[in-house]
Amino acid sequence: MNFDIDCLRTFLLVADSMSFSRAAESVGRSQSTVSQQINKLEDQLGKSILERRKGRVIELTPEGSKLLQYARRILQLNDEAFGSMSDEALTGFVKLGVPLDFFGRDFTHWLTDFKKMHPMAGLEIEANQSENLQKRTARGEFDLAFFKQDAGAQLGTVVLKEQLVWVSGPTFVPESSVSIPMVLFPEGCAYRRAAQTALKDHNRAWHMSFVGPSFECLRAAAIEGMGVTVLARALVHAPLRVLGPSHGLPLLPAVEVAYANGRRSNSRVVSELALFLADSLSNSGVAPRMRLSEERSARPRAN
Repeated sequence: MNFDIDCLRTFLLVADSMSFSRAAESVGRSQSTVSQQINKLEDQLGKSILERRKGRVIELTPEGSKLLQYARRILQLNDEAFGSMSDEALTGFVKLGVPLDFFGRDFTHWLTDFKKMHPMAGLEIEANQSENLQKRTARGEFDLAFFKQDAGAQLGTVVLKEQLVWVSGPTFVPESSVSIPMVLFPEGCAYRRAAQTALKDHNRAWHMSFVGPSFECLRAAAIEGMGVTVLARALVHAPLRVLGPSHGLPLLPAVEVAYANGRRSNSRVVSELALFLADSLSNSGVAPRMRLSEERSARPRAN
């Protein structure tokens, strides 16, 4: 059985906008046609891919979330294949904004791969806090920006959801009876906001120990024992370790990694880069689940 490319493209638009009407406007078709295409996919799968209530899209089903990841890859390959058959090379310039923690991923390798495929495309990259990136993109200062947002914020197209965890260096153990020294990104970071909110809600005393302008600075400060930081679990690699409730630390929420285009940025090169990076993020994998700091080696030894 073969998926219909047009149906997958329509599904992607519905999933990104969570709206049949906005998806219909994007493709220049009626809402009934969009609905028929979604129904065709569901008939092929024998499963629902959207949760609907009174004609409105509420959320993706588990099967819909799984299909969404494949749909992005299928459409990207389809468009790449079609583009490779054309004499028209992908050209243009993209001002790209990314969160500071992207440099704790394989981001630079992804950019290198994109440039190899599209050598005529020009890129300018700026790393900044997510809140700044989202607002500046809405003002048109970036052609494309990725950023972290609170779950369900609907500020952009969601690529993946990541669980936040408390993190420290290999020897640092926070004491439950004293103020926690915090190692954080500057104001405007979703990680920082989540940490401050969680500590405040649980009346846990804390103070700022280090503010890092880059992921590497933040990581180095945590490794050297300057305090506790907050990261997505996928970014935690040895010698960093995950801390748990035994240290009086509250549970943290999940955040979403999303992207948005600038107001006047709808060029082919922007779309190709957005899909390429979204696909790279979705398939980058998650770091092996680390044991919480209740491990014997992490416990403070009695005198």
